[in-house]
Amino acid sequence: MKLSEQLKKYRKAENLTQKELARKLNVSDKTISSWETGRTYPDISLLINLSSILQISLDEFLKGDVTTVEKIDKDLKMKNVYKYWLIGVLITFLAVIGLGNFLSNYQYENQWIDRFNPLIKTEVGYAPLPENKTLKAGAPYKDIVVVDDEWGNSTLLDFYGGLHPKDKDYAMVQHKGLYVSRISFISRNVIPKIYRNYMYKDYDEMAKSVKFMKKYDDGGAPGSDKHFGLRSGNYE
Repeated sequence: MKLSEQLKKYRKAENLTQKELARKLNVSDKTISSWETGRTYPDISLLINLSSILQISLDEFLKGDVTTVEKIDKDLKMKNVYKYWLIGVLITFLAVIGLGNFLSNYQYENQWIDRFNPLIKTEVGYAPLPENKTLKAGAPYKDIVVVDDEWGNSTLLDFYGGLHPKDKDYAMVQHKGLYVSRISFISRNVIPKIYRNYMYKDYDEMAKSVKFMKKYDDGGAPGSDKHFGLRSGNYE
């Protein structure tokens, strides 16, 4: 017997009108009518409530109506698919928000994270270099002050490059955050004057000035001691 016929049969056996049954299920009497004519069918939660109200087991209720059982089973599977899809979307959304928050706050802290951080732009800056006699063979240049723009925004960077020529004791540095992608040794006169306004001729003076500035008047980005602003002067 079809579910629609079972519903009508057991409703009448309990002396319930469509309106009375609808009230017990918190649905409209039109919904009950639709079920009993076979136009629609109740979902699994309402079927459980119906079996309780009409005092019949769920197995007995659905017995013989293979078509409706298959539809209900398909609906349940689709609901599970939708539920897992929704959970997946939510997890992805939260992951994107979390990653975005991490990348926006964790900058100029790690060169490998900076390298792949889409929120950090690639810049080209200029820097004075220490004398060759202070460098060990194969050692990197450490904490080099690189002036990144005409406003004096600067970054402390580490990079390899070998010993520089005597007449080229400055470097042009391409970098993304703390990640240095390439350098080129140059002479001071190649550097645009607007950049030189923030650079001492002598590397030691430059390093000493930055150290003093950062100790007493840090213009750096919050949470970072590698990215800061310099004051302009007449260092020619």
